[in-house]
Amino acid sequence: MALVTMLSAKGSPGVTTGIAALATVWPHALLVVDADPAGGDLLPGWAGQWWVDGRLTSDRSVLSFASSTRHLESVPAEGLAGHAQEVPDSGGLRLLAGVNGPVQAGAIGSDGWKRLASALRDLSESGPDVLVDAGRWSPATPWPLVAESDLVLVGVRPTLRHIVAASRLVTVLRDLVPSQRLGAAVSVATSRQADDAARALAIPVGMELPDDPTAAGALCDGGTPCLQPRRSALLRTSRKAARRLHNQLAGPARVSSAPASDEEQEQVA
Repeated sequence: MALVTMLSAKGSPGVTTGIAALATVWPHALLVVDADPAGGDLLPGWAGQWWVDGRLTSDRSVLSFASSTRHLESVPAEGLAGHAQEVPDSGGLRLLAGVNGPVQAGAIGSDGWKRLASALRDLSESGPDVLVDAGRWSPATPWPLVAESDLVLVGVRPTLRHIVAASRLVTVLRDLVPSQRLGAAVSVATSRQADDAARALAIPVGMELPDDPTAAGALCDGGTPCLQPRRSALLRTSRKAARRLHNQLAGPARVSSAPASDEEQEQVA
């Protein structure tokens, strides 16, 4: 199916919030991977209530995967068994938890990320979709995961300083993945602001996140079950984006197709 990675050029552009929102409403079997080398927030944040009550653990993570596969060059999907955890009360959603900081990310190294990329590619080919939170662009960015992605979404806010920073990241990404696989995830934005930001970056809008601090706070601090998608602007918008992205990226044409906007999707429908 689909392998989608989100990352940003500056802090607080909504990448982790976007991943959490998409995961909460994704219409297909899904694995969420926290690959932020600065330290993962999905387990202590979005899934924090299940971590606190012991139903999820930080011991099963990208680090445990890298350690257990260190003698291999590539790893099939089966290599994720014992490391990805099923999120309680989610209908089968699974989470591969992140590292606790740069030291653990350094222990994974480029070879570890390459092995994970091979396993995720194999997994996505066999059915489940994969969402990857790659955090903020840095020398430690897990580039093998980015390179294997069917779609790379650049998190950005519709402000000049965020757009300038994101434009540098987009330039780097164009040397790594085809331009058709790039999109913008514009946070705290109206549709017009999202369009303007994407136009400035010369990439299409892949996802827009409205200004919904209550829902964003609940997602980032473990309040997912209490959210009501019909009443949350963030989850309503994310549900539309999740359906569009899954439907568009499913099938053999996914590698070369750029993300269509919600308006374009509605016109086709």
